[in-house]
Amino acid sequence: MSKQLKEYKEVSASHIKAILKSFFGATYAARIEVNDKVVRLTWQMVTSSKSCSEMMDIVPRPAGFIPGAGYVAKQLAQLAKRIATSKDDSIYILCKNGSAYQYSRRIQMASSGL
Repeated sequence: MSKQLKEYKEVSASHIKAILKSFFGATYAARIEVNDKVVRLTWQMVTSSKSCSEMMDIVPRPAGFIPGAGYVAKQLAQLAKRIATSKDDSIYILCKNGSAYQYSRRIQMASSGL
């Protein structure tokens, strides 16, 4: 637990660093001093990534041609299956990288007390 955690006392700094390591790598995570603002930004980054991934699941897969009724029906069936079976916490790499890009500097600044 970090001495700087006031609002999020029950949050383990090592858990936050593990999440940051998965998004940014070990070097970045090691430089971060975990405080309440870093915890909030990490939570926002993860939820943003998860939300993006959920939206990606409902995007039809590309046809490569003008789709006919059969293709549309197949895509809708696959979409329904993805929605019904999406019980895991996986995050699309595109979404993870996008969130990492958006939050990297903000987390660094929060770690520095800015």
